[in-house]
Amino acid sequence: MAEDLKKMYKTIMDDHFTPSLEISFVDKGKRQTLFYEKVSWTIEGVNKGLRYGENPGQEAALYRLVNGNLVLGEIETIQPGKYMVSDLELLQSGKHPGKTNLTDADNALTILRYF
Repeated sequence: MAEDLKKMYKTIMDDHFTPSLEISFVDKGKRQTLFYEKVSWTIEGVNKGLRYGENPGQEAALYRLVNGNLVLGEIETIQPGKYMVSDLELLQSGKHPGKTNLTDADNALTILRYF
């Protein structure tokens, strides 16, 4: 059993997520569209996205906001290239990251911004 779990964590899963996506919001006739691209890394000649999701058997994908900024009332969301772990160039060696690796990095960035 322990060997099976080790193998699951080391295996880079094929994902079935689209390389880009767009999400549109319409409010009172005003349309706002956000454009995203899937993030991937090339490590040891293999270009892939996330290794796994919350658990080792789950597919996952990380998308980076490329263009757009959702405005709801007087509130603006985070703009492209600002403060998200998906915008960082992560230094990787050995393995592609999993979802939990990026969640940890994103939480650390949030704490640092607080201080």
